[in-house]
Amino acid sequence: MVRTSSSERPHLRVLLQLALLVSAAAFMIAPPRLSSISSDARLLQSSNGVRRATSLRTHLPSILMKAPAAVAADTYDYIIVGGGIGGCVLANRLTESGRYKVLLLEAGKNSERNMAVNIPAGVIKLFKSALDWKFESAPEQKLDGKEVYLVRGKAMGGSSAVNVMLVHRGSASDYERWEQEGAKGWGPEEALRYFKKAEDNVVGGEGKWHGEGGMYPVDDVKYQNPLSRRFLGACEQFGWKRNEDFNDWSRPQEGFGRFKVAQKNGKRVTAASGYLTKAVRRRPNLDIVTEALATKVLLEGEKIKAVGVEFLGKDGVLYQVKTKGEGGEVLLAGGVINSPQLLMLSGIGPKEDLKVVGIHAKVDRPGVGANLQDHPAVVVAHDITQPLSISDDLFLLKSKTPKPQHVLQWALRGTGPLTSPGCDHGAFLKTQSGLKEPDVQFRFVAARGADPDGVRSYMAAGASGPQSGLSIQVVNVRAQSKGRLSLASKDPLKKPRIEARYLSAPEDLESLRNGMKLARQVIKQAAFADVLGPEVFPGAEVQSDADLDAYIRETLHTANALVGTCKMGSREDQNAVVDTDCRVIGAMNLRVVDASVMPSIPGGQTGSTTTMIAERAADLIRATVGDLVEQGVAEGGKKGWLGSLFGGKGDEAVA
Repeated sequence: MVRTSSSERPHLRVLLQLALLVSAAAFMIAPPRLSSISSDARLLQSSNGVRRATSLRTHLPSILMKAPAAVAADTYDYIIVGGGIGGCVLANRLTESGRYKVLLLEAGKNSERNMAVNIPAGVIKLFKSALDWKFESAPEQKLDGKEVYLVRGKAMGGSSAVNVMLVHRGSASDYERWEQEGAKGWGPEEALRYFKKAEDNVVGGEGKWHGEGGMYPVDDVKYQNPLSRRFLGACEQFGWKRNEDFNDWSRPQEGFGRFKVAQKNGKRVTAASGYLTKAVRRRPNLDIVTEALATKVLLEGEKIKAVGVEFLGKDGVLYQVKTKGEGGEVLLAGGVINSPQLLMLSGIGPKEDLKVVGIHAKVDRPGVGANLQDHPAVVVAHDITQPLSISDDLFLLKSKTPKPQHVLQWALRGTGPLTSPGCDHGAFLKTQSGLKEPDVQFRFVAARGADPDGVRSYMAAGASGPQSGLSIQVVNVRAQSKGRLSLASKDPLKKPRIEARYLSAPEDLESLRNGMKLARQVIKQAAFADVLGPEVFPGAEVQSDADLDAYIRETLHTANALVGTCKMGSREDQNAVVDTDCRVIGAMNLRVVDASVMPSIPGGQTGSTTTMIAERAADLIRATVGDLVEQGVAEGGKKGWLGSLFGGKGDEAVA
């Protein structure tokens, strides 16, 4: 029999294309549909309360979960609240030895089978979806009363399931500043060790700065749009230096280049898929409950000790789960908004603020909810005269349906435009002389949105497809403004009041304004000359500083880097919430391990920094109880990476 290829059988090729179009429409274009049970899974429950989601397509176990009533009847060495980056890292590391029983509570759902999460370009479908807390700031005084939408992940993996996957640590000086602000032991040397431990760098780079074999893959995007290549050329023409590795601290952060991403084989890697693999989730000493909203930390005694957590199950019933014995701990990893909110709901926070909503303060900590920091951003965008943008490449006939060949390219090879989050090329730069570090990041997008608000632009692209064009998102990566959050009610189902206080520091407005001027100059370089159309945002008529400032106030949006609301510092610092071991000051057996503990915001995307914090915090917790698991320690080592916590030299870790 003579075999013929699909190219020789046009009717089969057409059928294949139709099938791929249906697949794209069902799994990528529609927003995430998350019912109580995933549409492709059935739920089996056994007599011991363990629930196993089983795929109807593969009939293979997906995730083991405990029913709320089952965990409420048990006790745990560690109860982790929040299945975001910090929670996933802790759940993995604290169950490694098998000695300690761990419960992980997550308010959201499992997202491992959600195609909008797995496909990097699907990020345009995630904002204000079922995987998002959909927070908004209070009316911002410096933005003429504008409320800013704040993206926060509500799913296993937390914000790593909904962000743009960029991997930037910031500079060594960011962590020197941490130590200067009281976070002793969290300087650049220690930070680097845990950045490397977490990382599985698959694209090379100087070994001194990168790790191999860690839980978090770091890769290049397997696609490069021709406009992105032109952007690199324009930066070179403008006189900037290329930076091949923004995470190499032996050279300045300043420069332009391609950005690294948290992907493996063209697929997004979240904290959940990286740290909570199926093998980890099947550990007998790890229980996971999703759709479990923590409502209170259970505190007892005159010395205030955490003994458990109250949570609302998906069945609408309130449950309480307790820690074991004297040494059990509650570990908050709900993130920069949820962790301080839960502390305040539990009676830990500013005394007078708690009194206003009817909560008695058990521990008066003024810093809870304060020190809120973010990366504010604005956009410069142009039309183009040739169909070169990622939207032209990816979508069929200006529709929102991907071309079948690109669906197949991603599915079979993990390459092509579906692997791009959109903003994987860019630069870090100083907008004025005299700055020690870059104050602005450019994120180049080979497309343009229908809205000058970059977040709304992504949402509009998800609804109708991105438009042909090009954009530079100007991000103030070392903003000085600080906000706060407070309880709007003692009802745990009510969202807190978030005052980001964008532009309250005048230098932030100056950085964004100067950054926009530089973006305009880069776009006008010869590399774009033959394709550049009119400027759409802010528009050619917006030229004066006053007009630019007005545009910034009207269109400013978040670059999704919120940190700082449970600041780490010395116990003598009245504004610190946790000490350098991440222990809540004034309460026993209670820690916070997430982005909220950062004393100041680093000049890079904060997901990788949160991973580093959780890796080191896990070691600090294990060291407290003598959990000396030396997996990954060089042969013959006595102290290894854990022994070095106590100041010993130890041996170099293999991983």
